Amino acid sequence: MAWSCDLAASLCLLGALAVALGAHLLASLVHGRPLVASRVEREAGLPLVGRAPMHAVYRALEPLGSALAHLGVSANSITVASAVIALGAGAAFATGHFGVAAAIATVASLADGLDGFVARRTGTQSRFGQVLDTTVDRYVDAILLGGIALYVHGDVALLSLTIAAIVGSFMVSYSSSVERELGVVSKDAPMRRAHRLAFLLLASAVAPLTGDFALPVVFAAVIAIGVVGNVSAVSRLVRAARQADASMSDPVLSEPAHPATAPESERA
Repeated sequence: MAWSCDLAASLCLLGALAVALGAHLLASLVHGRPLVASRVEREAGLPLVGRAPMHAVYRALEPLGSALAHLGVSANSITVASAVIALGAGAAFATGHFGVAAAIATVASLADGLDGFVARRTGTQSRFGQVLDTTVDRYVDAILLGGIALYVHGDVALLSLTIAAIVGSFMVSYSSSVERELGVVSKDAPMRRAHRLAFLLLASAVAPLTGDFALPVVFAAVIAIGVVGNVSAVSRLVRAARQADASMSDPVLSEPAHPATAPESERA
């Protein structure tokens, strides 16, 4: 029963993604131009497919976001709800139900995208909401990968790979904060949060379709997050430090071209 539930959840999730992409493509064809969301344009595209899936999902959320704003649902409550939902995904990962975990984690991720939309629509953007959003993002990252760590806790190699992915996730976020503090911009840096979620959720959704290869499929994403995330974070930190040192020694560059901003979030 558990396996059939995983399979059903995977098929529903992949089907919903296909419908969203199809609807986005059709709408773009009708309008004679690609339909884009300004929020997505500020993010680096996904490997191989660019920003198209991100635009499709974000635009599909707009009616729901408008409805929530009309009903008076606060952005902060949506942010907290995304963390609560993520706990269910973590539990599913911890018990090896990858398809169910992918479906629940997708709902949590969509909620995370809705909070910023609702905040802007209702004019309730705040520093508190921004900090809450980025804080919850870090907890959700830990919950999802932590669930996988619990599932493979008896295998030292797999557990080590999962811990490396958790460290990589946090280091990518940390390197982004350091870059902003130093006035350095690297918009196209790999393995940002959208990339990590896309890798992990897609692999988890496909896993139930692969039979005995389910765990290797999931760990292909975990390894990618760990390796690319850590390498990207370290290289960005080194580059940011060197650029900061260079600007200190050059009077012309002594003032950052891009002032430090608040933590990365939709709740700007």
